[in-house]
Amino acid sequence: MFQVQAHPVPHFSMQTMERATHSSSSPSINMPRTLARPPFMEVDRKTIAGLAPELAEVPIEYIRQHLASQAHDMMTAVNLLSIPSSLPKSHLPSSLDAPVRPSSSAPASASYPTHILAVTATKPSASSPTTPTAASFAAAQAHAAHTAMLYPAHSLVLAAHCANLPALPPSRPSGRATSLTLPVVPLTVPDATTFPHLHAYLHNKRADKLLMALLPSLAAHLPRAGGASSSTPRGYTAQFSQDHLARLAHQLAVAAHSQAGTQGGLQMLMSNAKVVTNLWKNTCAFGIFDTELWGVIDLAYEILLTALNRMARQ
Repeated sequence: MFQVQAHPVPHFSMQTMERATHSSSSPSINMPRTLARPPFMEVDRKTIAGLAPELAEVPIEYIRQHLASQAHDMMTAVNLLSIPSSLPKSHLPSSLDAPVRPSSSAPASASYPTHILAVTATKPSASSPTTPTAASFAAAQAHAAHTAMLYPAHSLVLAAHCANLPALPPSRPSGRATSLTLPVVPLTVPDATTFPHLHAYLHNKRADKLLMALLPSLAAHLPRAGGASSSTPRGYTAQFSQDHLARLAHQLAVAAHSQAGTQGGLQMLMSNAKVVTNLWKNTCAFGIFDTELWGVIDLAYEILLTALNRMARQ
């Protein structure tokens, strides 16, 4: 079983925000005011050097910018592979032959995935959110689900962003143009449902698409980015002022209320907030410190808290 390194990361004590609605039957909101970040960790340069020796001395930010510029080709290559969406966890092979669909605009061979991640989730905790640690991440392996979801991934993308990622098993070209033989990496994460959001962001670096995935009812009101948003000088998330966040929170509260009323709307927003906190758990567990990723998490969470407070006061 593939595990993150068991480097203990201190837990954070987080202030909670409680606001009861006027109705005695209304649920109270008891959520952390902010989602804490674990102490910064550098990615393992030895892992990167093992995957691409020519990058051993290249600054990590330059590597990330280069990967972001290749995002379109990498996602095109992912979409050309034919692999099952899931497999039984107890019957995972060590590798899979992934047929490559013919295409007149196929990207270069370096753009194709190097591994297949077989993702399952740890047993969710009934307690309130705390900052996940690498140790707690590994300790819950026995509680993982029985079905593993499969995601093609690029080893260099993972190594350049994930501080809690050990060296991946070797991946060698199959020498065939019609298929790739990719190692299967069993991987247990705090939350499997939000892993596709994290996986997509690391490969396409589209902060706008991630924010829309976290706040789908606001998709029409959110600005678009031109692509590879993290590599732009200012970044996608820097454009959001406090007034803009307040307007988005109002629109979110109105949309939730119109769909389900006050009580149902509160439950919808709480479920939405759970998605954001689950993405946060995965981000902490992998040791990812991407500025735009954290900016999106903070933005989505702040908008949701403000919308929840608006509805709770009604």
